[in-house]
Amino acid sequence: MTTGPRYDVAIVGGGMVGAVLAVALSDADFHVALIEARQPKPLDPEADYELRQSAIAPGPRRVLDNLGLWERVPAKRICAFTGMKVWQAGGDDELFLENTAVGLPELGHIVENALVVDAAWQAFEHVDVYCPARLAALAVDDNAARLTLDDEQEISAALVVGAEGANSPVREAAGIATTGWAYGQRCTVGTVTTAHHHRHIAWQRFTETGPVAFLPLSDGRCSLAWHADEALADELAALDHDEFCRRLTEASGGALGRIEHMGPRAAFPLKLMHAREYVQPRVAIAGDAAHVVHPMAGQGVNLGLLDVAELVAALEAGRTAGADAGELRYLKRYQRARMGDNMMMLAATDGLKRLYGSRNPLLRVLRGLAIGGASRLAPIRRIMISQAAGLSPDGAPLLR
Repeated sequence: MTTGPRYDVAIVGGGMVGAVLAVALSDADFHVALIEARQPKPLDPEADYELRQSAIAPGPRRVLDNLGLWERVPAKRICAFTGMKVWQAGGDDELFLENTAVGLPELGHIVENALVVDAAWQAFEHVDVYCPARLAALAVDDNAARLTLDDEQEISAALVVGAEGANSPVREAAGIATTGWAYGQRCTVGTVTTAHHHRHIAWQRFTETGPVAFLPLSDGRCSLAWHADEALADELAALDHDEFCRRLTEASGGALGRIEHMGPRAAFPLKLMHAREYVQPRVAIAGDAAHVVHPMAGQGVNLGLLDVAELVAALEAGRTAGADAGELRYLKRYQRARMGDNMMMLAATDGLKRLYGSRNPLLRVLRGLAIGGASRLAPIRRIMISQAAGLSPDGAPLLR
């Protein structure tokens, strides 16, 4: 028998999704433990931007607002964007989505992942943090989820949540199957200086080897996301600074003029992954532990924050009915709320990747027709913007 502390919820993973979930559940008066392998490094507000940035949509941002986390992020490191411009290399049509089409002050904000994580960790007033610590073993019975950590500490909880990323040990220990595939692409990221100001617009040009995207930063520079097939990604990694900038200028079609400088860069592989289920008795998974999407639409973190909102709502509903946090009936409420929407986003991004990554001449024509049609039909543009914004009047309380 486990003799260590007993919690309502034990969260494995202290990244953006896990940390925000810990704050949300703690604020809702659940007794929460967080297990994380590495302490987030202290952030210097004067340092250059971190490599990993996210485009936080208005709906998911409400989760951060309602938890008091958004106000903890240094405002000078956040950049609002009011439009998105999408076009195809070699095509004449372009699609421009703007905030005024749906009456929003902005379409979203670009912010460093690490800043949101730091804001959440600073709010752990009533969260018991086990760090550095990893999950060594998980046993689930009718009464509890029992966690053994790699330092031999033992804790138990009514519910364990895996929020530790795509290679989730909780998901693996629970035997939750996944489906998915690698895309044979890598995404090169970094901070770039362009000749022209971004004008608070997110720019994305589709090429046959993958899209090139520029996300606006608050100091006038851009965060680059260059998705490239493996062969091209290898070639790009070997380029010196000046040649990389020249190739990037070419790949972007000179949309923002010449690329004048590229900061430190890194690349990570792209894949699709979806769990066959999000919950079992006393077990739930969220964020990248449950779903990994192609990043071309910038929805990965947003989907994770929406998971947080719905999981908290489901656990509160269960508590109101007298159930503990591991009751499967209420966990399934979370699964129903999120699985369908997440699958739709996975299908949409996968379809876009295949449509815009094909060299088939017929598909090239269809791509042009798709962009041209959407650009000329205001109702379609409004639907696209509303979907990307993640706003729903019927959503969980943290989304209102």
